[in-house]
Amino acid sequence: MNIEEIWLRMSQVKKLPAQRTVKIVNTLSQLDRINAQALQGCGMNEIQQLQFLHVPMNRIEQVQKWLTEKNNQLITFIDPNYPCLLKQIYYPPLLLFVRGKRELLRTQQIAVIGSRQASEYGRKWTNIFVKDFVQHGITITSGLALGIDGISHKAALDNNGKTIAVLGSGLDNVYPKQHYELAERIKVNGAIISEYWPNIPPLPKQFPKRNRIISGISKAVVVIEAGMKSGSLITARYAIEQNRDLFTLPAPLGNSGFCGNHWLLQQGAYLLMEPDDVLQHIAGGLNWMQTELPIEESSPTLNVVENKILGMVGYHATPVDVIAEQVQMPVAQVMTILTEMEINGVISSTAGGYIRLN
Repeated sequence: MNIEEIWLRMSQVKKLPAQRTVKIVNTLSQLDRINAQALQGCGMNEIQQLQFLHVPMNRIEQVQKWLTEKNNQLITFIDPNYPCLLKQIYYPPLLLFVRGKRELLRTQQIAVIGSRQASEYGRKWTNIFVKDFVQHGITITSGLALGIDGISHKAALDNNGKTIAVLGSGLDNVYPKQHYELAERIKVNGAIISEYWPNIPPLPKQFPKRNRIISGISKAVVVIEAGMKSGSLITARYAIEQNRDLFTLPAPLGNSGFCGNHWLLQQGAYLLMEPDDVLQHIAGGLNWMQTELPIEESSPTLNVVENKILGMVGYHATPVDVIAEQVQMPVAQVMTILTEMEINGVISSTAGGYIRLN
């Protein structure tokens, strides 16, 4: 079993911290034969052993064939091109599949995100901010979604800048389909990345998880416009937890499409009025080019609100509306927190609601 296959199989093993995974990969790469006994010797439990050994060989071969194609690349957690900032988040992706310029992952990045139903106000300021950012050598990162995401990618390319699109699907399944041509442009002057194997379809549960990468590889996150149910608020939450600078625009009162902006400002996000607000802020902070820092292997800690919500989730499925009523919070806000907790392995979603895992 070669090192590439070991990495691919380890990416399918759940609940293993990245640093521990790296040690296991190093051990397994020196063995002539890998079996359940060898995996047990590395500290993997029975379920993790099965997850490693039972990956169909034809799936491995499909990925390896994909990697032989031009511009298709695989970046492992220990690859020099793996973003330093991304290593510091909780639950960093073990692998990144890349099409395009992999070296961009180590450049200075600002995430520009927002609503899929972009207003003329949002379009205008996205173009203004992105144009200024790329003129300062900043790489624009976003999620290739309709609306603000797509506008930010296009604005970067139209102004001879660089951009990175983070997908919630495999790279052979560009989503949405309307952005296929835009994705092709990004491959030439930027990069498209995903933690998912190339043939994985765009499933709803993967997009909130994808958002942690958008904020994780960026020094700052700019929310152009967002309603209270916008996925941009999930990315904003990750930005706060990952200690990223978070900015958002002021917007007209009474417009529900910008309620998320005002909510973020109430939570302490920086008010964004011109590009220099971001550029001067980050220039006055810590050095842009992050060096490797020690990575702590720890379980996620829950804040007061999360603990309150967890107290409403039992070992039998609890519906979301029941949880929201008990904690006296809007359903949309509770859903955002529940999604985060599910990604962190604290709870799990079922047909009837959510159940506690530990």
